[in-house]
Amino acid sequence: MANKSTQAAMEDFFYRELIKYLKLAEEKRRWNVFNDIPWHEANPSSSEEMAQCTETFCAVEMYLPDFTAKLLLMIRRSRGRAWFHVNWGYEESKHSMALDAWLLSSGHRSEKQRKEFEQLLLGQEWELPFDHPRQMVCYTMIQELATFWNYRNLERFAIDQKDPALTTALRLISVDERVHYNFFRNVVKEWMKHDEAGTVEDLKYVFEHFSMPGDAQIPGYKERARILAKTGIYGPREYVKLVKNPVLEDLGLSKDFEKLENRERLEDIERIDRVEQLKREKIVLTNGSAIPHDSSPLNGLSRYANGNGNGNGSGAHREYSPLLEAMGFSASVMDSLDEIATLREQVRSQAIDSNGEGSRGMPKLDELDHRLMTIGDELSNNAEELRALRAQRVQRSEQQDRKRLKNDRLRGSGPE
Repeated sequence: MANKSTQAAMEDFFYRELIKYLKLAEEKRRWNVFNDIPWHEANPSSSEEMAQCTETFCAVEMYLPDFTAKLLLMIRRSRGRAWFHVNWGYEESKHSMALDAWLLSSGHRSEKQRKEFEQLLLGQEWELPFDHPRQMVCYTMIQELATFWNYRNLERFAIDQKDPALTTALRLISVDERVHYNFFRNVVKEWMKHDEAGTVEDLKYVFEHFSMPGDAQIPGYKERARILAKTGIYGPREYVKLVKNPVLEDLGLSKDFEKLENRERLEDIERIDRVEQLKREKIVLTNGSAIPHDSSPLNGLSRYANGNGNGNGSGAHREYSPLLEAMGFSASVMDSLDEIATLREQVRSQAIDSNGEGSRGMPKLDELDHRLMTIGDELSNNAEELRALRAQRVQRSEQQDRKRLKNDRLRGSGPE
């Protein structure tokens, strides 16, 4: 049987990822902009600087019709990618509504001001920054991670300003953005398997010409960007530290866009795969319980993929259908995702705790960053891979701490 072309292989990949993404979103991640955010707790005494920052991000989201329509024309023949793009647009529309709702409920903007600003924005038009579909995937991947950190850092501001409404909204939105980033990251990694040189070249080109959407359309954007940088929400430093370097690391690339030869990580992943293949019937979770591992349609092909399921009973090859798999054509559905069944509620329930740890009663925000990133990772298609990578990073960090402690002792400056 001849190998599929790269285009055909990527189309299959997009559709499989779409089905997994939708299933996780519908069962674990969806939130309601009307019911899940305490709008009555918006703080009218919060600063105008915070309102300016929120309005800037709301303005970016207002170009959603351009983001969706123009890219959709480019990718309309790819069912997996086009359908994902439409769903992405729906989720982003909720982000826009939530930011808009806070500006109104806090009293920082009136309905008249909102409409006037909206007319100014929609008088401008956003154009695709790149004319190649793969370059647009790279662009969106970078932009989604940048947006995640935009909202996380704005949430720090909202916590400091004691605004539970905006804090809750930003927490829900940031998890969505993390999941979006992971989806596009998966796609770029898959493309690298088929065309590493071409994909890396596209990625390098996009980084060299990258700018956040809306910078040429939003009135007074330079002043708005200055406020974002001044408040530490987003600027050149945050872009390099929190966006560019992590993207390259996640893709296994150096700062010079060369492939990192990390044998230890590859060997660990291969070892994990071998172990899992040997114990396909069970997987032990962190709570000590054991559940079926290969019964979930999200863990690969089921008995229906090789003709052992329903059908003519001959065992002949059947075409794999991710949609039928996701609808329940397997021994049991989604058992292996029980461990994250309550994550959505956990995200919703994390309100401001005035008696929490940290200075001035504020929670430990670095720990919260990692927690929300972890929640987003667990609600992404490649949760197992991300879990393994997190464990490896923790192990490397512990090794570095031990080495640092040993060096301190040798110099006589550390504890005995």
